[in-house]
Amino acid sequence: MRYLTKKSDSTILAEELSYDTQSQRLRIKALLLNEQLGFCAYSERYIQNTDAVDIEHFDGRIKATSDDSYFNWYAVLRWMNSHKPKKLDERFLPLPAPSASNLQERIRYEGGIFVCNKDDIEAGNLIKYLGFNNPKLVADREKHVARIIYLKTQMEEGFEDYLATHKEELSFITALEVELDLNLSHLL
Repeated sequence: MRYLTKKSDSTILAEELSYDTQSQRLRIKALLLNEQLGFCAYSERYIQNTDAVDIEHFDGRIKATSDDSYFNWYAVLRWMNSHKPKKLDERFLPLPAPSASNLQERIRYEGGIFVCNKDDIEAGNLIKYLGFNNPKLVADREKHVARIIYLKTQMEEGFEDYLATHKEELSFITALEVELDLNLSHLL
């Protein structure tokens, strides 16, 4: 969720880049990744050089229409894109805008998964639609968090310096912050 925000001063907007123009897609992807600090918008996993990355259209219903724009595009791991439902249908509606400023207040990490208040239908639908609790993703996240917790117990000093110089270790940052009871945003 941390990487779902959008910037009103995005280079993509300033340069009027269009997904419809095939030759601009690589630039769009690179700029999205830069805005997302190198992390997958949906999984919060750091994207390595060898990972397959897609420009994901959050709302596929508007892909290839005049409404499709920067505000509908995210850089995501191909695995996340391929496991997201192909159609945004009534099972996932209503749905909040992914860049809504209050999502981090509405959706929280608890007990190994992302949850929301049971009366917050929109937030619950977003969790399901984007696959935040896909069992394979949950397993990867838990394994990573356990490894980072172990590293922290082994390092008397320099833990945050280590994380700052090994950005991939900040994958699943929302879970890490909860489990470590630390704010790690300054390391991004």
